[in-house]
Amino acid sequence: MRYILKAYEMKMYDGDTIERIGIPSMVLMERAALSVIESLSERNLMPQKVLVVAGMGNNGGDGLAVGRLLAEKGAEVAFYMAGNPDKMTEETRRQLFILKNLGFSIQSKLELAEYDMVVDALFGIGLSRNVEGEYLTLIREMNRLGKKGAFLLSLDIPSGVCADTGRILGEAVQANLTVTFAYAKRGHFLYPGREYTGKLMVKDIGITESSFLKGRPGAFCYEKEDLHRLLPKRKPWGNKGTFGKVLLVAGSYDMCGACVLCGKSILRAGAGMVKIITPSCNRIILQETFPEAMLYTFEDKPHMEKVKNSLDWADVVVAGPGIGMGNGTKELMEYLLKDKRCPMVIDADGLNLLAAHQDLFELAAERGEGKLVITPHPGELLRLMKMDMEVYKEDREKLIFTLAKGLHCVVAAKDAVTLVAENGREEIYMNTSGNDGMATAGSGDALAGIIGGLLAQGMDCFFGACLGVYLHGLAGEEAAGKKGRYGMTALDLVKELPFVMTFYGPN
Repeated sequence: MRYILKAYEMKMYDGDTIERIGIPSMVLMERAALSVIESLSERNLMPQKVLVVAGMGNNGGDGLAVGRLLAEKGAEVAFYMAGNPDKMTEETRRQLFILKNLGFSIQSKLELAEYDMVVDALFGIGLSRNVEGEYLTLIREMNRLGKKGAFLLSLDIPSGVCADTGRILGEAVQANLTVTFAYAKRGHFLYPGREYTGKLMVKDIGITESSFLKGRPGAFCYEKEDLHRLLPKRKPWGNKGTFGKVLLVAGSYDMCGACVLCGKSILRAGAGMVKIITPSCNRIILQETFPEAMLYTFEDKPHMEKVKNSLDWADVVVAGPGIGMGNGTKELMEYLLKDKRCPMVIDADGLNLLAAHQDLFELAAERGEGKLVITPHPGELLRLMKMDMEVYKEDREKLIFTLAKGLHCVVAAKDAVTLVAENGREEIYMNTSGNDGMATAGSGDALAGIIGGLLAQGMDCFFGACLGVYLHGLAGEEAAGKKGRYGMTALDLVKELPFVMTFYGPN
């Protein structure tokens, strides 16, 4: 697990390291510069001709120090500084003093020469308004040099990217590599900032969790190394009931695939048994393509006594994929929601029913904490919230927390970067796995099934949803590696799930 910070959090931890712990700011700056050189060495990048574009803040000081260290390695380094010298920070002023004592000069006018590498140290993580004037010109010039073949290296975050939201503040540097210090920032992962970050390297400079006294970071993500401890441990003495029984309510006349994709994901995530409630039109294809599943099929509307028996049997319920909005689905969802004994995952049409019927929404909210996970894509989330896309774009995170509070649930809000929030929990999970090949029909059904399979093995709703989202993305990466992002399907993703869990898991 690693933390993902907002700008104010990073500044708070940086300040605590300097003031309370006692590591001088110049030491942190020098360590930051050394970590950049280390990053370049790790990637076999040792440029011969370098341009450093530095601002007056501490990000500029980092850039001056990096340029000096590159010169020590034999590079020919040119320096240009932008901004009002009266606003130069003390640390940057001292770095400039060191450079001048070593015989370096600062260009009074940017020399439009050819460079192997451009070091972007114009703005750090504190930028909050659109770039303009000389700064905009410099960003455009750096990007022009990048298009001509120069390697663009950004320090901390590409200039022009908002560190908190990933928004582009006018224009931004299109970096090949970003070296950030201590912890990753949200703008590195949230689009469109993620596209500008290039390869991201996070480097330790001496700011540690000991500085979290005033509050832990508000976001975190998982890494592959975490799976060994996160995945449910298999019990050698267990039987199929030991690993959980999942009731899947899915499919309709023209949506049998949702049953297959979601049901197979439940089992491939490790659950022991799955039972599917679906219209009888799906029986034959399910028997032929999914023999592992138990079935209860119905002609017109399900017999509620049989639904009750299935609920009594289940440890977890997954409801919604492909069920449609008619033919008794409201009554079925109402019956499922009133049974509060086991956790429930609601996806797809199940969410559309909640959005369309306030009484169902209220029933879902009454299930209580730790009993409900919902997995909306942006359209479903906005229908549930009765909001439009502009509100979503403005503050997606706030919307997600508001919905989690309204339903007393866990929200796994699907998007290019899926976020997971829980009512009453301040931290949010920010997913970093996956790719655009997963934007394909049935991918959401697979996610709902993976989460359901993990909950069946005893995981709690929040961490089960976080892990499910991460595994879903990793399986998507494996599928894309074998099939390509253009042609991969949701079933390809499902087939890769056992490999991901076995390769990185505890057994």
